[in-house]
Amino acid sequence: MTRGAERFNIAVSATAAQRNKAHVARVVDAFVRSSSAGREKKFELLELGCGVGAHAAEILRVSGAACLKRYYPTDVCDHDGSFAAVMENCADAGASGTCAAPRTMDATTMADVVEAESLDGVLMVNVVHISSRAATLGMFAGSAKALRKGGLVFVYGPFKVGGEFRSEGDARFDASLRLKDPENFGLVDLEWMDEQARSVGLTPASVDGMKSPVEMPANNLTLVYAK
Repeated sequence: MTRGAERFNIAVSATAAQRNKAHVARVVDAFVRSSSAGREKKFELLELGCGVGAHAAEILRVSGAACLKRYYPTDVCDHDGSFAAVMENCADAGASGTCAAPRTMDATTMADVVEAESLDGVLMVNVVHISSRAATLGMFAGSAKALRKGGLVFVYGPFKVGGEFRSEGDARFDASLRLKDPENFGLVDLEWMDEQARSVGLTPASVDGMKSPVEMPANNLTLVYAK
């Protein structure tokens, strides 16, 4: 088990996913439906850090029949049977045929294992602030390789803007994270995310009045980048 996996709390992650899954799915759906792959019902989406599959099930429920050809849930390891829970949640959503079997994938080495131009989207929810910068950089490098032209990257979570916390709650949250892992954990700057995206050919995306970064409840943001 990796060091990150040892620190991972699947119960806390699943609870957070239940709170934000509908909001995340709404943003993903808006962008996917407007894409050429989505309009042709050929959109293939890979999720990093899938947990128990709450986002997979909700996105498949909202967008699956209309837009998605395949959903690939991945995580750094199978956390105490979480992969079985992914399949159960997707079956409950009536999307067993669209959801691929979960598999392990480390964001830091994503570019080494994905096929070039094999995906239309990459999703990462509540991972950036509880993982190393190498994981975020690996996600961008892997996405740049794996995405087809017009492909999309979705990154949800709390971020700083202009080097400042967006609320006192975010500042307290950041402090609590850094107590656990001062080297890797903590909120990162939106501008740093945009810079890393641009460095691999990804740019902030917009659709139908929805523009990256998309404001979300509880001071979170969804960053959307297009290839």
